[in-house]
Amino acid sequence: MKKYLACFAILLLGASSAKAQLSAYFINVGQGDATYIELPNGGNVLIDGGPSGTPVYEFLKAKGVTKIDHVVLTHPHSDHYRGLKKVFAAFDVKNYYDTRAENKDAQGDNNLRELASLEPSCRTHYPEAGQNLDWDKHVTVKVLNTCSEPLLSSNNDEINNCSIVLRFYYNGHGILTTGDAEASVENAMMRIFKSGLQSTYLKVSHHGSRYSSTDKFLARVQPRVAIISVGLDNNYGHPHKEALDRLTAAGAQIFNTLSGTQSLVIPAPKRGVELMINDQIDLPVTYTPAPKFIMTDNLRDPADSAAMRQLLLEATPE
Repeated sequence: MKKYLACFAILLLGASSAKAQLSAYFINVGQGDATYIELPNGGNVLIDGGPSGTPVYEFLKAKGVTKIDHVVLTHPHSDHYRGLKKVFAAFDVKNYYDTRAENKDAQGDNNLRELASLEPSCRTHYPEAGQNLDWDKHVTVKVLNTCSEPLLSSNNDEINNCSIVLRFYYNGHGILTTGDAEASVENAMMRIFKSGLQSTYLKVSHHGSRYSSTDKFLARVQPRVAIISVGLDNNYGHPHKEALDRLTAAGAQIFNTLSGTQSLVIPAPKRGVELMINDQIDLPVTYTPAPKFIMTDNLRDPADSAAMRQLLLEATPE
């Protein structure tokens, strides 16, 4: 009996340890974006859904997902929102997060918003820059950019710069997800959040576009790993050489979804487990420890988000 109880305790400990880690998956959806995150408390997050429903649907079904606690649309471009339609049809979505940007050239983003409003027990949120999202008490999830005020535009740059940018911070490591934010937004975030951008992992903005991932921004983020979500032989030439060169110069290991879904793990505190990239221990030889991280949650109250947004709108590339 004692032997049985000991084995049972070991199994429970193993399950608890796995649940307490933070896992992120950058799903291979072709030329588009979809990021799935499993939180330490057992909750889950889907950021964007790619250009079609099949890849993200098959990924989620293979993982046995039936419910998604938080679905985020970074901005209303079809390579980010189309796949979410199938997500709303096939899964129980509890919360939906959106910008207030309206793409004049698209109808699909409005269809998605209608699906969210019709989803039973689903609440729609319009987060504001500077806000902390209460998704897991052990993980700081901070909104670094969005359009919380209505914007009607057909300008792709304006829509891209409304992207919801999120930073997940857990056990001493950050994951920065950037949507398609361009250099002007990167500059504005540097002015506002100071050292609060530092992140071990960077989901590279705009599929590796030359118009994002500036030298100054990368110097502030200090990524050890950069993940690019991109499609083979895409019409935009992503990822651009200029962005790749800057990422390399910043000392980041570069991964992309051309070879399949990319994954990473941040372990629970004091578990004695290394950071993992695609099930491999992440120990880059050239890594130099970053300066001590300074928490920035109190740099600016969420009530000041309108002023923050004004800074973002006024920002210009340096």
